[in-house]
Amino acid sequence: MAKSEATNFVSVTVSNVVEQCMSQQGVEYYDLMEIHHQESDGLTTVTGRTTAINQLRNQITQSLVQQLENVDAEQLGVPLGNLTGWMLFSGLGPKLRVSIDSVGDVVTEIRNQFDSAGINQTHHQVLMDISVTVHLFIPGEITSVTVDTTVCLAETVFIGTVPNSYLQAG
Repeated sequence: MAKSEATNFVSVTVSNVVEQCMSQQGVEYYDLMEIHHQESDGLTTVTGRTTAINQLRNQITQSLVQQLENVDAEQLGVPLGNLTGWMLFSGLGPKLRVSIDSVGDVVTEIRNQFDSAGINQTHHQVLMDISVTVHLFIPGEITSVTVDTTVCLAETVFIGTVPNSYLQAG
């Protein structure tokens, strides 16, 4: 139960930190990606603004580590009634403290995902994979919990010219 509560807590913390960092910087698609369109051949290229992407990634990682290191020990706990195994006492009694005393790892990776969205349409997402491992100190035991999540930092749909005819084989 402590693992489940810690997983939920870390998931909410990750979401809040990402939302806070994104709104502080006012990040939009064009802040992270640069689009070049060549009129001569109709080709469109996308280039990542690596400095801006890395700054956002670093801010999210640092904020996440800071938030998790400053968790109040009172925030996590398992009601003593849950330990009896009887449904009648579930959720009752004083909370047995569970503390996150150290953040094991915070790993963040940025990746791009391109998906077909129709005839000559491409859906592009800039995604951040976040993996957080925390160590829980439960009376009598130390256990680790890893939470993996993916957040979308930016997305757009590229629309190309529609051909006069379209043939799909197979």
